[in-house]
Amino acid sequence: MDLRRKLPSAQALFVFESAARVLNFTEAASSLNVTQPAISKSVAALEAHLGTRLFTRGKSGISLTPDGEVLYRAVQLSFSALEAAVDQISRRNQPDKTLTLSLSTAFAAHWLIPQMQDFRRDFPDITLNFMLMSGEADGPLGTCDLGTRLETRVAPADHALPFVPEWMMALAAPDYLARNGMLNAPREEAMHSIVKLDNARISWQNYLDRTGQTLPSALPELRVPDYSIVVQSALNGRGVALGFGFSCAFLMREGLLQPALPKTLKTGRHYCIVTNRSSPKLKIATEVRDWIVNRAQKIQDEVTPLYDPDTILTADLPA
Repeated sequence: MDLRRKLPSAQALFVFESAARVLNFTEAASSLNVTQPAISKSVAALEAHLGTRLFTRGKSGISLTPDGEVLYRAVQLSFSALEAAVDQISRRNQPDKTLTLSLSTAFAAHWLIPQMQDFRRDFPDITLNFMLMSGEADGPLGTCDLGTRLETRVAPADHALPFVPEWMMALAAPDYLARNGMLNAPREEAMHSIVKLDNARISWQNYLDRTGQTLPSALPELRVPDYSIVVQSALNGRGVALGFGFSCAFLMREGLLQPALPKTLKTGRHYCIVTNRSSPKLKIATEVRDWIVNRAQKIQDEVTPLYDPDTILTADLPA
């Protein structure tokens, strides 16, 4: 069967479908960007070719005849199938815009995810897939496209771009500080506690010794196995956490965490954005990398004035 011989043109089906869907030749003309007489002429030609009326014309408008109903149902099914096929082909031939990121849970939960609305505005077509590590992100990217690493933990095959220093500070929630005061100047009724990470690479004692700070007395401790939970505990007002600007700068800028001791420490090392040079999505990964780098540096510039420059110290600490 040759459908082309049974129809005056393929365009006649598009005109018929549009007119049958809205039951108005003028609206159909507008949707197809043609004149109303052109619609009427095309429908009339189709009716003449088929030897039947497809529409009933009346003072109140137009309606489908029984033959028109049969044709309209067939056209609807055919057009739906065609649209689905075209969409499938289009998706198959579009580049995959899913990026897999290798991150620590803390950076993902407390820095990147809170800014996803801005990310979506700048990258509406990119989907992020997270490969998360409960401790510090470490090792080669493998099949991941992009990740973050401390500069001493970058695999040789990966390309690293340093972007923010390793910067440590004592942080707590504003309502916690309102109740208890700073650690070095507690209120008379203060009930301070310290949130500690189990098996931390840099301990509270390391930080206090290098900055020349002391706690007024032995304080109760809350020990947790994941640094993301350390930060969340501070956000929930459970105690003072040893924060890293890398993960906590956004929370500091938003006023969700505030200094609990006046002196901070920079170790002389940097966190890096690491790209997988063999990734087929390197171009997209590089664009996202630059977005993270620029935003992280801007946020750090905004939180640095929270501290007097003389209180930002530098000292070597375990790598």
